[in-house]
Amino acid sequence: MPRVYVGRCPSYEQDEVDGAVGRALAALGGIRSYVKPRQRVLLKPNLLLLKPPETAICTHPAVVQAVAALVRQAGGEPVIADSPGGGALHNEPSLRSLYRVTGMEAAARATGARLNLDCAGLQVPGPSAGTVEMLDVMRPAAEADVIINLPKLKTHGLLRYTGAVKNLFGLVPGRTKLEYHARLHDAARFAEMLLDLVLWARPALTIIDAIVGMEGDGPSAGRPRQMGLLVASDDCTAADLAALDIIGMDPATVLTVRAAVRRGLSSGHATDLEVLGESLAAAHVPDFDAPSPGFSDVTLEHPGDPQATERCTGCGVCAENCPVGAIRIADRRAHTDLGRCIRCYCCQELCPQHAVELR
Repeated sequence: MPRVYVGRCPSYEQDEVDGAVGRALAALGGIRSYVKPRQRVLLKPNLLLLKPPETAICTHPAVVQAVAALVRQAGGEPVIADSPGGGALHNEPSLRSLYRVTGMEAAARATGARLNLDCAGLQVPGPSAGTVEMLDVMRPAAEADVIINLPKLKTHGLLRYTGAVKNLFGLVPGRTKLEYHARLHDAARFAEMLLDLVLWARPALTIIDAIVGMEGDGPSAGRPRQMGLLVASDDCTAADLAALDIIGMDPATVLTVRAAVRRGLSSGHATDLEVLGESLAAAHVPDFDAPSPGFSDVTLEHPGDPQATERCTGCGVCAENCPVGAIRIADRRAHTDLGRCIRCYCCQELCPQHAVELR
């Protein structure tokens, strides 16, 4: 029976977060159950965009700092690494800016963790009977002895929810992500590829930052939602299942859960979890707002066509990052060719003005 710890953490004050992360690790056997001396430990936060912590777009640096400190305490060598959305950010100068703005630079300085600046990628074999024969991953992930997954609980346009499983897509380097969207434009196949990444990476530990999550039009244009929780497990599919139960989202409407069930990695039922700490019922967040207009709970159809609103400035980020070149900029406005659009929603996810809505 998969174990999941659910614990309270009312704020991002470092002492509060240190205590909450410590209690989570103690319940799961302690940090030394996962990290041995001199092991290279890759800490994988969600650093989707160059945005400060208060936007709730990225994993909060206080969570990363708390985990890095425990890794150091166990004698491990923590490295903070992500390949953020859009690909254009995956170079050394942009990564330095990303780490500074998201607070990772300060977290690394406080703990002695290293910030990854290696932008190289390599190919590794995917799992047998997987969706992708060869997976493209960042070199630091392939060289790590241990991966600790530190996602942010948010809604998501394509998959409805992003947490533990979806966060591992950040192991795919740079603009290679866009190639994956183009090749796997069917959302169900894309979800299956994410499970391939789970089976390759096999993160030793997942701690979901749900102290402040994101509801509405996530993963970048939604609203911060105070939740006051951490969800931790040595099984990332179990962590997602617990998180979905907490926010009242039917796991049958989340394609990554459906893929995990097909692979035999999850039953798809939170009742099959061994829950430590707070019960799922006690941790429940009422009236959590799913993406608008949202997936149908029965049909799982795509949630709409991406359309630029009056907030669009014609900056071109969406056009640069469209995997199939379906967007052009004219008269300082983005225009989408819906005949070519594959509904990956990269444009919505990466728009710095939050100007793309699904209609």
